[in-house]
Amino acid sequence: MGRISWAEVPTTLRARVEQVLGGPVVAAASQASGWSPGSADRIRTATGERAFVKALSRGRNEDGFRMHRREARVMAAIPVGVQAPRLLAAFDEQHDGDDWAALVLDDVDGRHPTAADLPAVLDALDTLPVAPADLNGLPRVADELRDEFAAWDRMLADGLPDVLPPEVAAVATRFAETARGSGDRVDGDHLVHVDCRADNLIVDDAGTVWIVDWPWAAIGAHWLDPLTYLLDSLVRGDDVDVEHHLATHPVFAGLDPATADAVLAGLAGLFFEKAALPSPPNMPTIRAFQRSEGVAAAEWLLRRWAARAD
Repeated sequence: MGRISWAEVPTTLRARVEQVLGGPVVAAASQASGWSPGSADRIRTATGERAFVKALSRGRNEDGFRMHRREARVMAAIPVGVQAPRLLAAFDEQHDGDDWAALVLDDVDGRHPTAADLPAVLDALDTLPVAPADLNGLPRVADELRDEFAAWDRMLADGLPDVLPPEVAAVATRFAETARGSGDRVDGDHLVHVDCRADNLIVDDAGTVWIVDWPWAAIGAHWLDPLTYLLDSLVRGDDVDVEHHLATHPVFAGLDPATADAVLAGLAGLFFEKAALPSPPNMPTIRAFQRSEGVAAAEWLLRRWAARAD
C-alpha cells in the first residue's frame, strides 16, 4: 500500500481545505515521492488558487500522524527568510472514529534536484539560520540521535543482522568505535531539517532551491543537513565528488575529518539497524531504502579510511 489519493481524504476535511482556499477543488495531482502513506496532492481550485495538501489518519500510521502534527507546529514558526513553503492552514478532523491531521501549504512548482544542482542545494542549506526564539521548543538533534548512533554496539551485542554487506560486517568493531560519541558531535545552535534528501527539495524555474517536509526539524550542527544531502547523492547514484564538496564548500567550515567519520559511522549503524526491522504499517519499501542509506554511508567511510591508509 502506498499513498492515498485526494479522493480518499474525508469529505469534511476536503471541505475545510476548500474553505481555506476560497473555492472548490477542480484538480488534484498526487505526488509519488516520499515515504508517508498519507495523501500528498498539488491541488487547484475553480478560482485558480493552488496549494499543496498533505493529510494522514492516526489509524493508517500512528507515527506519521504525529509527524504531521509536529510539522504543522514547525511550519508555523519557521522564519520568513528560510526558503520553505508558507503554511496556509493546519487542522485536525475526526472521521468514522479515526483522527486525521492535514496541512495546507503554498504549492512550489518545480522539480527535485539532480547532480548538477548540488552546489545550489548546499548554498540553500547554508542559509538556514541560528534557531530563533520561536523555535526554542524544538528538540536538539544531539538528543534525538544519541541513542540512534549507538546502534553498532547494540548490533554487536545482539548479533550482526544479515543486512550488513560482508565487507562492512568484517570491520563492524571499527565502525562501533568510530561512532561512539557521534551523537554529541551533531550538537549546535542552527535550525536543522534532519531529513535532507532530494525528494524533500524542489528547484523552481528560477533555480531557487526550496526545502519542504519539515516534521523532523531540530536544533543542531549547521553542517548536518549538507552532509546527509551528500550521502543522499551517493544513494541516488549521482556522479558527484562528495569529498571535494566536503573540503571546499563554506557550509562545512569547521567540520573536522574525525567528526565527519564519526557521524558517517553513526548514520550507517542507524540505517542498518532500522533496515533489519519489520516494515511499519503501509510502508513496505522503506527498509530496503534504509539499507541503501546504510550501505552508502558505510562505503563512503570505508573509502575515507582507505584513502588515509595509502
